[in-house]
Amino acid sequence: MMVQCETATQHAVLEVGRTSVAVTAVTILENGSVIAAYSSFLENLDTKQRLKVFKHQAVHSINVSNSSLLVCGGRSICIVDLSCENQMSISCPERRLKDWIISAAWMSETIIAVLFSYNSVAILDTSLTSTKTVQCDSCCIIYGGCLVVEEGVLVCCSGTVFNKPLLWKPLLESKVVMAYEGHGGVIFDIKLSESRLYTVSDDRTLIIWNRSSGEIEHRLYGHTARVLKVVLMPWCDGVVSVGEDNQCIVWSGGTGEKVHCLTPHTGQGIRSVHCNNSTIVTGGWDSTVVSYTLSSRESVCKEEEFISCLAEDPPKWVSWTRDGKLIVQVASGELRLYDGSLDSFEVVMSEEDSRFKGYSKHCKVGDVLVIGGIRGSISLLDCKSLNCRSVNCDEESKIFSLTAVSCEDTNLFISCQGAGYLTLWKINENLSAEPFNNFTLPKCKNRWLTSACFEESGKYLVLGDRKGGIHLYCFAENISKSHVAKDPLCSFAGLHGDNGISQITSQNKLVVSVGRDGNVRYLKIKEGRLVIVKKYKPISSVCWIEKLKQRDNLTMMYYFHGQHFEVKVLESGVTICSVECGGGHRSWDVIIEESSAHFAYINNSKLKTVKQQITSNQFKRYGTKSHGSEIHSAVYYKDLIVTAGEDCTLIAHSTETAVQVSGHISSVQAICVTNSGILFSAGGRGSLKAWHIPEGRTDLELVSDYTVVSKTHIPVGYNSSYRFDQRNSDNDQRVLSLDCCESRDPQFSCFVACGLSNGEVYLLGYTLSNKFVRLLSDYQTNCITRVKLTETSSETGTLLLLSATTFGMVHGLNICGSAIDSRFSYHLHSSGINGLDLRLGPSAQVLTIGDDGDVIRSTLSVTRLDSINPVARRTTHFSAGIAVRFLNTDRVITVGSDQRLFILDLDLTAVYCCYVDVPDPHDLVLSYSTSRGDIAVLVCGKGYQEFTTSGSLLPV
Repeated sequence: MMVQCETATQHAVLEVGRTSVAVTAVTILENGSVIAAYSSFLENLDTKQRLKVFKHQAVHSINVSNSSLLVCGGRSICIVDLSCENQMSISCPERRLKDWIISAAWMSETIIAVLFSYNSVAILDTSLTSTKTVQCDSCCIIYGGCLVVEEGVLVCCSGTVFNKPLLWKPLLESKVVMAYEGHGGVIFDIKLSESRLYTVSDDRTLIIWNRSSGEIEHRLYGHTARVLKVVLMPWCDGVVSVGEDNQCIVWSGGTGEKVHCLTPHTGQGIRSVHCNNSTIVTGGWDSTVVSYTLSSRESVCKEEEFISCLAEDPPKWVSWTRDGKLIVQVASGELRLYDGSLDSFEVVMSEEDSRFKGYSKHCKVGDVLVIGGIRGSISLLDCKSLNCRSVNCDEESKIFSLTAVSCEDTNLFISCQGAGYLTLWKINENLSAEPFNNFTLPKCKNRWLTSACFEESGKYLVLGDRKGGIHLYCFAENISKSHVAKDPLCSFAGLHGDNGISQITSQNKLVVSVGRDGNVRYLKIKEGRLVIVKKYKPISSVCWIEKLKQRDNLTMMYYFHGQHFEVKVLESGVTICSVECGGGHRSWDVIIEESSAHFAYINNSKLKTVKQQITSNQFKRYGTKSHGSEIHSAVYYKDLIVTAGEDCTLIAHSTETAVQVSGHISSVQAICVTNSGILFSAGGRGSLKAWHIPEGRTDLELVSDYTVVSKTHIPVGYNSSYRFDQRNSDNDQRVLSLDCCESRDPQFSCFVACGLSNGEVYLLGYTLSNKFVRLLSDYQTNCITRVKLTETSSETGTLLLLSATTFGMVHGLNICGSAIDSRFSYHLHSSGINGLDLRLGPSAQVLTIGDDGDVIRSTLSVTRLDSINPVARRTTHFSAGIAVRFLNTDRVITVGSDQRLFILDLDLTAVYCCYVDVPDPHDLVLSYSTSRGDIAVLVCGKGYQEFTTSGSLLPV
């Protein structure tokens, strides 16, 4: 695909490469093919054909009529033809209309109706020429609307900013036929059926109206953010709504019941949705399209209360066996087995054994149920034969917890007694258990165990406690009677918060932990220590994850959300089971079968069971997930593109896959990389991290973590401002810019420069042992937006550190060793500087671009590099300039918030210009490929887009 632009000086060509932006529109063709809009492009996701339809406007809607697509976006509209092989070609090119287009529809094969944002309707022919325009009597701004043709009559429904949908018939009269009152916010989208009206709004609701009477049939709640789109399901009486909370909810139009709840995307929401032939397709901010084929059946729940059987002896805890039997312990200490066919209980452990009366703990180890009491008693129950046997315990203190160990050998469990004393037990075939190791749990408030696993080699045991801590123990198989309990080799106290850890497992040489803070964390064991690799939160609104389980190569997440227990498939976002149980702070258990889920829980001393038919949905995801929010910075490393986002994560993009890693507690504002594959990332809360990029892999390995502490160096003779004097000691500064260069000092592998939001500039040394050493700092009064670091003398190791500020200043530091040799400053721009680049050579040059839209090329004094002299200046962008780079020996490249990319000569005369498909650009980076003989240019913002230049442009 080629993007071409002619200028007065020459012809230039940029080829568009990898692109990852929000999906702004989707549609399904009759043959099942999916067409998606990525900003100004259409792509057939089955044939992979991509077609640019608009010059720079994003596509907002696609309307299908036979073999033609009516494509709209902003004020632009065009017609695309489809061949028999679904090949797309433009039959009527882009035409700019008078106003913003809200909706468009085919009235016939030759007539098109368009609804504008000032509540007027235009009739167009197939050349997109207006033949008639009708203005509604209610002239107001509208954000949503729809056009339908009913028995040859054009019907329009407009969603106003005054929270009222208005129904009118443009070709008959301009008067409003019906106004519907009931929403508490702006109307974003509307759909019409024969008898109903469906609207979604800023008030987070979907309302189903009686079209003729104007009465509200159903007001549907379920979204937690603005609801953006609504579509009807033509094969049934259903309706689908999507919004900024990333939920895709399927409702029954007749009853208003929520049938399915899907969370297919991440980031800032779902932008588009379409339904056809039992399939729902959604497009999100994360640059992916997800297709679902939903089952027509609705979930069926059956709830039973066993009051008569357990009224006199209330239940204490419940547990399902592998074969679907329900075991209940009651207050008297009895264990009872429920027989569903006879609706009765059978006693499997008599109340005569009072060891477990009033208090007991339990866990399931394969087919064996392990029960512990207040005096240290442990009993084993074979759930198949119902045989029961006691275990001899040396300790007689209270059993605080019993925990099954996750490993290949399913016959292990751990008992936790007073003072954190842990015993590892192995269950034998004759229903006996023997201890063969002891450990000590570190002191904490809730000092008992909640989860345990062996790492894959079997050398280490990883434990999680009720206080949210993770502990690593060295495992020895044989012990003696006098063995002293082991302390942990390494601990992370409170890693998952005060509510504890729910599950620890070992997968692909990593330890995976989930907890009641809603996070999933990945750790690795390195030299007998636990190292945090990454963390993520699968669902932002969920704070209690119980466990992750693999099934049919899919990951199912068991969690509590408010009053509901739910099971969700993470890959598709489909909730296959949802039970209202009051929350997880009670005894409960669940088993998932092929087509149903069985959930048992205790509420108000009553035992309840729920059998729910689980949904069986087919899904397919097109594309690889991106951040779903702003990308602040990006770098090239060989064939990888690494991006840093507002979502606190880094993503390494290869040509086929994308691997996301987390670790920052706030947004990642800047990244840079060395030639040896050490990546530095920094952002909010002064966080600075170092990552290793393994050769031939896309995952990032965290090797060092550092927090920038505010210890400002004030230059001699500088009068500190009131703002500086009054700063508190909280580490609330953000690192906004990073740069690095290789070091000739044997104690450092490289140097790292950091620019902070409070005006500080830091120079750090990064040692061969993966540690940061602060060498010096400087204070520049205003927020630092960009820094550049380079070596100016290979003999003396002298460094030049440039920094740009929001006041339009460029500051320079000549650094020798760890001391500032000289400094200089120059006021270049009338407002903040957003882009900075430096090129050394016979004539050292500096490029800057700012909020004033100006690009300035300056020279540095050749002798001491201690003064800046502007030599060329030009206004290039309609709005703020964002980034500027030296493209080669005689070219400069810039990008601005007007989404225009310029190539300039050294006199700053434009030789090429094109639009980028990335809204709100944040940065521009380059990669020189000698094998291809070209230069790759990457623009990042709300997504990213790559361009490659022709081989005639030689690198610097």
